[in-house]
Order: sequence, then structure tokens, then C-alpha cells
Amino acid sequence: MKTLYCLLFTITFSFSYAQPYLPMLEENNIWSVDFFSDPFGGGSTGIVTDQITVAGETVIGSQTYKSVYINGEEGSCLVREENGIIYRYDVTNSQDVIMYDFTLDVGDIFEFPQLMYESYCASLGSYNSLPEMTVVAVTTEMIANETRKVIEFDYYSESGYTCFWIEGIGSSLGFDPVGDIIDIGNAYLVCYTKNGNTYFFNDATDCDNTTIVGITDFSSEEITLYPNPVANRSILQLPAEASVDRIIILDIHGRIVKDETLSKEYYLIDVMDYRSGIYFYQVFNNRGLVKTTQFIVK
Repeated sequence: MKTLYCLLFTITFSFSYAQPYLPMLEENNIWSVDFFSDPFGGGSTGIVTDQITVAGETVIGSQTYKSVYINGEEGSCLVREENGIIYRYDVTNSQDVIMYDFTLDVGDIFEFPQLMYESYCASLGSYNSLPEMTVVAVTTEMIANETRKVIEFDYYSESGYTCFWIEGIGSSLGFDPVGDIIDIGNAYLVCYTKNGNTYFFNDATDCDNTTIVGITDFSSEEITLYPNPVANRSILQLPAEASVDRIIILDIHGRIVKDETLSKEYYLIDVMDYRSGIYFYQVFNNRGLVKTTQFIVK
């Protein structure tokens, strides 16, 4: 299997003294993350590259958080870091949960919090297939022109990449700890940019590897589901220019819930047809997959 050691110019050092902690959540940082737009095999497969940034300040109680942006769009995710630990704010329970813990050592177990999803980056809820992972190695390496603590876990992505946490950067599999929460399905980090300097990861040679087909004379942002979360009935609007003729709905485990042919410029999602939880809709036209997006059923 491939490992993170395909990083360019990576050199391992041993130090007899503690290094200053490098913060991750700085506003001049950009994470470019590739993910498969059809990770569950429901149609044509393409790659979408998302750019993730953090910015702003939101004060809750005595803590100050930054918002996570994907391709310039602000989501509901609030994050902060303190003493080598990155926290995500759980809006459901009004408390912090640990997203990264860079104080871990060999043999330590990282347990993922079991929470409810709100929207992208809100939590790791219902992700029961990976409740925990174990640290198998801790090293100090020169990555992106800084000496950084690197934590290796006993977890491999679908693409065969090992899960590493890199101090000041995050995961080798994306902005999220294992690349499966913000970045749907099989995700991995391709670029990390700091102060205008870009560093490649996981065999990448470009920071935008998008290959998704079917988006030419319209924007995928015109395909919208409202309201989301679905509390009663929601309408998925499909612009005529998209020529959408098929929809697939999958549950969080990748099982196909619905696979229907469409002839209208909208699709109704009724809460009575689903259990509560997180789902994904995929829409297609005659050129292939057009868009994959998550939605929530209350």
C-alpha cells in the first residue's frame, strides 16, 4: 500500500528537545482535497477537488471559533485549537468534541465522537464503521519547510493511503481526521498552501484535479434542495439546462435507497420515505454524474 512517504522532500529527524507547537487553523492556510464524486459506485466516477479554508471569529461562551469554508462557501462547522488539540463545536449538544489530538503517543487510541449530523463538517455522527483507531508510530519530520510531529494510525483509506496526522496541517486524507466527513467517501489531501507556498501530498502534481463531467452550460450550484434538513417535504430543483434524467439516493453506508428515472425539473423528497439520518443524492444526465450532495432527514 502507498503511504504518506511519497511526500516531496520529507526527511526524518530525531530531537532531544520539544518543538514549539505549529497551529493548524490559520487564515492563510488552504487545503486542497480530492474526493471521488461517486464513491459508492452508483454511476460515472469523477474527481472533485475542494479548497478548504478557515476564517472569522464566532464567540460561544468563553471560547472563540473559526468557520470552515469549502470553495468559499461558509458552512456550519466551527473549529478551534488549544494546546495541540483541535476541537469542533457540536451544535446539537452545545459542547466541544475533539477533532485532532496531537498529544497522542504510540499505543494511544483515538475515539471518534458519536454525534448527530447537522451539515457538512458538523460532526462524525453515525460513522460507526470507524469508532476508533490506534497510533502505531510518532515521528518528527521536515514537511512544508517546518519540523512537524507526524502521527501514524492503523487506518488505510479506500485508495490505499495510510492515515497520518501532520502537526499544523491536519490529516493526509483531508481536512477531516480520516477524510470522510467533509470530503464525502474516498478523500485525500493533494495540496497544502501556506503564505502562497504550495506543497504536494499523495503523489499529486496539481491542486485542482477535477474531472467530473456533465457541467458545462450551467452551474451545479443551481441544483438545490430546500429545505435541508428535510423535516416534512423538500424539493430538489433541477434546472432545465442540466438535462437531469436520473437520481440515486444513498444512505450513509453507501446503500442505494432509491434509483429513479426523472422527467421533471424537480424531485420531491418526503420524510415519510426515509428514516432519520444523513443521505446523499446523486443526479445524472446523459453525460454522466452531475452532482453529489448530502442531505439530512430529521
